[in-house]
Amino acid sequence: MELKLEKLSEEFKKDIYHPNFLEKFKIPSRTADISAVIPTYNRCPFDKNSENYQYNPLAICVRTLLLQKSPLKEIIIVDDASTDNTANVVKELRQEAYKKKGIEIKCFHNKERKGSSISRNIGAKHASGKYLFFLDDDCVPAPYLTFIANIVLKKIEEQDTHFAVLVLPVYDRASLPTTTININDLTRSFFKREGLSARFNTFPAEYLKIKDKFLNTNLKIFNPIKVYQTWGHFIIERSKYLDVGGFPDFATWPNKAGEEQEFASRLIENTYSLYYLPGTKAASYHGAFGAKIGKFNGIDWLAEMTNNKLSLIRYSKICENGIISGNRVGIKDYLYSKIIAAFCIIYKRNMKEAINYARLSHKEFVVETKKSWFTGYSMEVIADRSEREMIWHKAIEDGLNLLLETEIKKTKKLKGFISSFRVKERLGEIEERESRIKKLFEEIYGE
Repeated sequence: MELKLEKLSEEFKKDIYHPNFLEKFKIPSRTADISAVIPTYNRCPFDKNSENYQYNPLAICVRTLLLQKSPLKEIIIVDDASTDNTANVVKELRQEAYKKKGIEIKCFHNKERKGSSISRNIGAKHASGKYLFFLDDDCVPAPYLTFIANIVLKKIEEQDTHFAVLVLPVYDRASLPTTTININDLTRSFFKREGLSARFNTFPAEYLKIKDKFLNTNLKIFNPIKVYQTWGHFIIERSKYLDVGGFPDFATWPNKAGEEQEFASRLIENTYSLYYLPGTKAASYHGAFGAKIGKFNGIDWLAEMTNNKLSLIRYSKICENGIISGNRVGIKDYLYSKIIAAFCIIYKRNMKEAINYARLSHKEFVVETKKSWFTGYSMEVIADRSEREMIWHKAIEDGLNLLLETEIKKTKKLKGFISSFRVKERLGEIEERESRIKKLFEEIYGE
């Protein structure tokens, strides 16, 4: 639901949303045992001669990480075979980070595109921090993100021994949430209730009404909410990330949609729990580079923090006119990816719900052309029903074929495993028979 103007004025102008809110507490700065992991692909389109050079998305992301109240242990960049100015920008950022903040930036370069899942796994493998902070290369983290997250991590760990993931908000082209969501809708499972995704760029409606909503009243940190989904902006203990095998490598579709939901499902199936921390102090602005989603909303805290050297307002304009890069693809590929990913992930766990999802997606996307299907592509709605029908059918059919191929491969592996035991048994029988014959010959011939 849309936030009413009076509620916006009442809630989001409070000092708890001001970037310098915590300054009055004079809390000492301590390094957080967190490794930031950023997969990137062609997010440095501007060269040194461009007036927008300082607004290369990857550069903005890293420089705001360097502004954190609690410094990170390290920053890890995994360049997924970029063909733009990424290498030069990273070289400059590495020197700047070490010289000004004493923070090491580790950079790994894929010789060919592997996708964000594998890139994240590469980053996690080389990380040395206790926790991993995953974020996209066009995100701009709020200055107190690591500080607030550190407090919340410790608190949840005391209360829940199965805790694994702290999901953090990301606001598209905004520094504040502009919509609310009921907590019941926020806590839904991805592969139940017809596979609808939770929206972590909103604010829990109940928190606008109740007084008892803070985990830490003095610092105005909101109570985290237990959830059953995640997206690519979260903090997790590295050992637990590795325990479930990291991010999956199963997607054959254009923008690798569904990676985060598959990962969340793996965590839940291994009895780990996930929490969402609402609010803005541990949130990130999301530039959505290359997407036509409109102008900036909220407070330009970046201009305030950098004495107008950088600005979220200007960055938003640049992102609006940016090129398609990163995981961003055209509208048709996006919709195809969205449908096949959801269908495959749900089908693996609940066939009935997968059928429900297929029916619902056909109704909402093909028949009704609901706006929610075109989030991030609001200016590119596909008006032709036959085109929508073709996208939907291809996604579902390809999904079924992929699932079938996967099962066939699994069955072959299992058969091979079982056959190996039979071979071992036969070899054992042969060796035993040869041993008996040898003993017999020794008795007859005395050899």
